[in-house]
Amino acid sequence: MWQVGVWEPEGSLSPLLAQLAQRAEGLVRACSAPSPTWPVPLDLLVVAPDPPPWLRLPGCTAALVPGDVPPPQFAQPPTTLVSYGCASRDTLTLSSLTPTRAAVAVQREFPHLGGGIVERQELVLPYSGPAPLPFLARVGTALLLGVLP
Repeated sequence: MWQVGVWEPEGSLSPLLAQLAQRAEGLVRACSAPSPTWPVPLDLLVVAPDPPPWLRLPGCTAALVPGDVPPPQFAQPPTTLVSYGCASRDTLTLSSLTPTRAAVAVQREFPHLGGGIVERQELVLPYSGPAPLPFLARVGTALLLGVLP
């Protein structure tokens, strides 16, 4: 079972990821503490949008972080670090967004937890919310867990 940690200051991202993680045989553990810790080693750590710039995170195998802040400090750097956001330097970006669909661009390939590779591509997905950055975090979590969003 994958251990998925979610650092979120407001508790709004983990409910979006819980059902997704369950499909991938994962367990979501949420934390909003300024210095987050989890009782088990994490396979995936997801950082919600708008973290403080001084965030220090525990070690993990893979991390999904917003790209609009300085990279967080890790107790031990993750093997895979994927960023999401609106800048071209981010690994996951939105190339278009309408009220009913979103085109998510995978700018660089990266390994998922199951051992395969997520290749550069554009995914056209149904969209009705949440806001664009939490949506990208959900898509990135799905890709890192090896399930289609």
